[in-house]
Amino acid sequence: MADEIVEVALGEAFETTKKALMAVGWGEPEAAIQAEVMVAAETCGNNQGLVKMYQPQLMAPAPGSAAPVVERVTDTSSVLNGMQSPGMLALKAAVDIAITKSKGGVATVGVYNTSTSSGQLAWYGAQAAKAGRVVIITANSPEFVAAKPGAKASFGTNPLCFACPVEGREPFVFDMSTAAVALFGVLKCKATGTPLPEQSAYNAAGEWTTDVSDIHIGGGGGAIANFGGHKGVGLALMVELLCAALSGGAVLGQVESKKTAKSWGHHVIAIDPDAMVDGFAARAASIIQTVAASHPEGVRLPGDSSMAIAKINIEKGTIPVPKKVWDVLIETCAKAP
Repeated sequence: MADEIVEVALGEAFETTKKALMAVGWGEPEAAIQAEVMVAAETCGNNQGLVKMYQPQLMAPAPGSAAPVVERVTDTSSVLNGMQSPGMLALKAAVDIAITKSKGGVATVGVYNTSTSSGQLAWYGAQAAKAGRVVIITANSPEFVAAKPGAKASFGTNPLCFACPVEGREPFVFDMSTAAVALFGVLKCKATGTPLPEQSAYNAAGEWTTDVSDIHIGGGGGAIANFGGHKGVGLALMVELLCAALSGGAVLGQVESKKTAKSWGHHVIAIDPDAMVDGFAARAASIIQTVAASHPEGVRLPGDSSMAIAKINIEKGTIPVPKKVWDVLIETCAKAP
């Protein structure tokens, strides 16, 4: 049976999440950034939200972690050593650097040595687009996803995000996992007692399953599937090459496993459209409006659903949260020193 859902005020969700993060060891500034990213995801119905706190000990600072350090600097590129900080902190720093460096051109920033997920890439993409940039962001993670039925897991859920400014509306943001279901989608199914989506995972025998306990994240020997057959595998491989081989993250075949190496990678490419064309935001608006109007009933575009859900939640001032997740947050706050 699916778990109960509770409605939580937006401000309360942020403050409680921040307090829970501080209870597991984070300072107020670092906790606030992570809480903002997670609550924003929950607000638009993305599964990278508060479910991250379902096992709060996994969100605690890694042993020896420190603030990210910039390495290998050029005028148009940087590499950021995450110093075992969370992906959410390191990626925000990387996107901020990319926005600044790309003024008048193009910049790329790689990130390695982060210890946890960066969360919803759309949040960072929107920040860059609101700053006037066209941006491509990718992220890899440990071995959760198998390239075909019966194969060993090789990829993370390896999301990618494209975002750009659009005249007259919020930025266009396309954020997708190259897996058939995101890791925190799996954890949300586990937290709420609901089955996995059809044809999103394999059991240990390489057969389709909807039972979380059949895959290694749930205690079994199976794996998440890539979406879209060989096309999903190709995109996942592209993300792996950008985030591991190019950005310095743990490389398949060179480490025992990415999970034990604990060096997740990210890659950010930022473009200042003013360096290439006049009136980019208006040109982008024309394309998006034309595609949206290409069917009498309209065309659903990437980001439309998230924006609609966020608008509803912001207007009512609350977000729906699985009760099990919210109870864990409250319990974690109660343990604060």
